[in-house]
Amino acid sequence: MITNTRLFLVSSLMSCLPVSLALLSASFVPSPIRAETVEALVAKAVGENPEIRFYEAEIEAAKAGKSAALTPAEPSLELSGGAKNIRHEGDGAVWRAQISQTFEFSNRLALRKALADRDIELAGLGLDQARAELSNEVRSQAGDLLLLKRQEAAAAEVRDRLRAMLEVLVQRDSGAVSARLEQRIMEASVLVADRRVSEAAKETITVRTALNMLCNRAPDAPLDLKDATTHFPAVPSMEKLKTQSLETNFIVRQRQAELRKQGLEVDLAHTEKWSEITVGPYVGGENAGAREVEGGIALSLPLPLWKRHRTSVAIAEARQKQAETVVQATLRDLERDLAVARASYATEKASLEQWNDGTEQAFAEAAADADRHFRLGAVPSSIYIEMQRQYVDAMQALTDARRQAWKHRMELERLTGSSLK
Repeated sequence: MITNTRLFLVSSLMSCLPVSLALLSASFVPSPIRAETVEALVAKAVGENPEIRFYEAEIEAAKAGKSAALTPAEPSLELSGGAKNIRHEGDGAVWRAQISQTFEFSNRLALRKALADRDIELAGLGLDQARAELSNEVRSQAGDLLLLKRQEAAAAEVRDRLRAMLEVLVQRDSGAVSARLEQRIMEASVLVADRRVSEAAKETITVRTALNMLCNRAPDAPLDLKDATTHFPAVPSMEKLKTQSLETNFIVRQRQAELRKQGLEVDLAHTEKWSEITVGPYVGGENAGAREVEGGIALSLPLPLWKRHRTSVAIAEARQKQAETVVQATLRDLERDLAVARASYATEKASLEQWNDGTEQAFAEAAADADRHFRLGAVPSSIYIEMQRQYVDAMQALTDARRQAWKHRMELERLTGSSLK
């Protein structure tokens, strides 16, 4: 009976063994890479980038500065004491106490408030610029990665195809000189194809690493883009680009805000002639001879006899002229950069428009046809190898043109501060 029970247990364990092995092997199957959308990467980059935290802290600091600018000066307490001697009357103590408060004139307070608002505006523009440039860089790298992956896939396809053909030639080796030379030519082609795949893979890794770092991911983390596209809209006119950039270019807006702030600095410097008034009650007394107590209001005003405020006005006006010059230089540089980026984008787009959307597919089909007919003996090896090489060259040329066009499009969007859609 015991023997039968043992046999039953052993047979039960053996029957469960395949299921257990299947479950164990399934647990070691790597999970598929989750596809990421470009906008999700942009949100992750903006949400976790440390530089964004820096500009957010700048806004908080500017708000604290505004609060400090609107807070009146602390009142001051003055105490003094001493002794007094009056002949034939005797000695006695002398004392005095005063509390005073300094007030700025209302126009200076309004100007300080306006200056604090300009600081908050500048900090907000810095934050918006950092977010926009980071988003632009993520989209630029995502489009570049998509194009490089397509180039790498085409090179790997040709490499695998040549390797397969090399194996066929090895099997067909008849010992003739022509067969041996044909085999060597194919081996050289495989070597060149291997090198192209390696170069394409390195470029892909470089761009993917940069994109991962922008999104606060591990540098070597795998990345699968779900909705990455490289669309090339029509080339806008130069006037349209200039008009748009004047409204949404962050550097221009910052320079203009700095100019407005410097104008307020000039107005504030003019108010230094009569800047503040100090007022407060006082009380004093003495006990020399007789006890006396006095009290009243003390008032203090600056007397601009030496007109030192003129120096502050001159400095502020000079800074204002510098700010005006910076604005003009920024607009000139922006127009130059827009012209260069627009011309480059138009050139690359015109080059791409010479080929329709089916060009890439046509080259791929031609390479596949050459492979099929070579196996059937209808195409010589020279034509077969040349077709594969030209397919890779064409893919690389198209990819380079698209990458350059994409780069110039992203540059236009960065300069205008808006999308070309």
